[in-house]
Amino acid sequence: MRRNNLCATLALVFVAGLGTRAFAHPTLVSLKRLSREGLRVSAEVVSLGPEGHVLAHFDARRALIPASLSKLYVAEAALARLGSRHRFTLRIEVTGPIVDGILHGALVVSDPGDPALVNDRIERVARFARILGLREVQGPLVLVLGGFGRPPCRLHDRCRAQETSRHAYNAPLSSIAVDYGTYDLVATPGPRQGATARIAFDPFRPGAVGLDNRALTGAPGTGAALAVTETETPAGATVMVRGTIALGHPPAWLYVASPHPDQTALAIWSGCFTRSGIVIADGARIESQPPPGARLWFKSRGVTLETLLDRMLAYSNNFIADELTLDLARKPRDRAPLTLPQASLALARELWPVLERFGASPRIVLRSGSGLSTQNRSSASDFIALLRAMYRDSMDFPAFWGALPPPAESPFAFLRRGRKIWREHFFVKTGTLNAPFGVLGLAGYFRLPGGRFGAFAILVNGSPRHPNIAIGPMMRTLRHVLEAWASAPGARQPAAAQSRAILPHRKDAPK
Repeated sequence: MRRNNLCATLALVFVAGLGTRAFAHPTLVSLKRLSREGLRVSAEVVSLGPEGHVLAHFDARRALIPASLSKLYVAEAALARLGSRHRFTLRIEVTGPIVDGILHGALVVSDPGDPALVNDRIERVARFARILGLREVQGPLVLVLGGFGRPPCRLHDRCRAQETSRHAYNAPLSSIAVDYGTYDLVATPGPRQGATARIAFDPFRPGAVGLDNRALTGAPGTGAALAVTETETPAGATVMVRGTIALGHPPAWLYVASPHPDQTALAIWSGCFTRSGIVIADGARIESQPPPGARLWFKSRGVTLETLLDRMLAYSNNFIADELTLDLARKPRDRAPLTLPQASLALARELWPVLERFGASPRIVLRSGSGLSTQNRSSASDFIALLRAMYRDSMDFPAFWGALPPPAESPFAFLRRGRKIWREHFFVKTGTLNAPFGVLGLAGYFRLPGGRFGAFAILVNGSPRHPNIAIGPMMRTLRHVLEAWASAPGARQPAAAQSRAILPHRKDAPK
């Protein structure tokens, strides 16, 4: 009953302008009622452009837990520092001559830190080495744990994943990690209903990881309902798969955090070279520095930063966000492992001079770029400042905006629902958490009549009084509110008394 009352009161969420006037449908009373229910809300909607105005706001400077909306800060910082066409590049080095297809020395992979390094690219590197004539390496295969290295665990979910995990979102970090720090598995049905389903690692089983498969083949048309769990045992890591996959069902991919991303990466690199027909005579190892005498053989370039940000924001990939945060903070002379809170603090300090010019408060707190840390704090006005700054940045805005998918193209079903104006005219980043209490955040851009842009940010947090948020009903309510604001008469012609001007382009803003 309480949730139903909440949904009814949420139907009216904003007070317009600066509190002097309001459109007919939103009321301050409804927001006060939400506060009495125990929810914490921070919201702001603006139109952008030369005559930009605040269309609506409620407690817009209240700092709340933003969850994955924090990734927007990482995207801005990465574009400002690296540019949308930047590519992370691997250096493939050798420590000796290659004679008649035999490398008399070590094969070295250095310059790590690519958050989007996947096994397909490693296989291409191995095939290219074979095309260049390499048949055997008399020395070892060496992965250089450079860059930010192996940062110590500072987040509860990631620390827990070093022992057991049922998810991919909490994968531990490493500068040489592959496949976003996860084990990748593919499930296919068995030959008949009731038979054991087929489970295989992709591209192959990394090292001595055990597989406990008790998944079964279900009746045709029943879909796939599979659960995967990784657990550390005295004998090593074991991946357990349970559930069913229907007879005739297409392959289903499963992902779970790897507790040892370094060792998983080492096994994948070694396996890919072996599968390409290259013999590694002296095994594979991880070193903190390249061996003496290493010289460049060839390079492998990754995807563009624009593509990387698209994956990070569209799929809300925590691994990419936190690895990028560490990449941006690392210094060539760093010796001690960089921690994620240290890197996040450095990112916040770098962003602050820009965001301050567009109205951000000094209370932004970043402890993780992904938003996994419940110590992160930002307000709706802080995110509006970020969205304004990016909108005025003609160089980086196309990549930033392009990484925010319209709900119609979102990989998440709960975003694809709603009216056409929501599905096609909004460009959205979401953020959710369920502990220590519920969090739901929405931020991004929308198209106003006449082709103009608007920006919005809404953060809703639970509290000790009202800890849980029903994401589905809450999402529907906020979606209806935003749909109403995007099509409201006031969005077309905001009154002067309701508005304040958008600040100038950040490069022209006063120093």
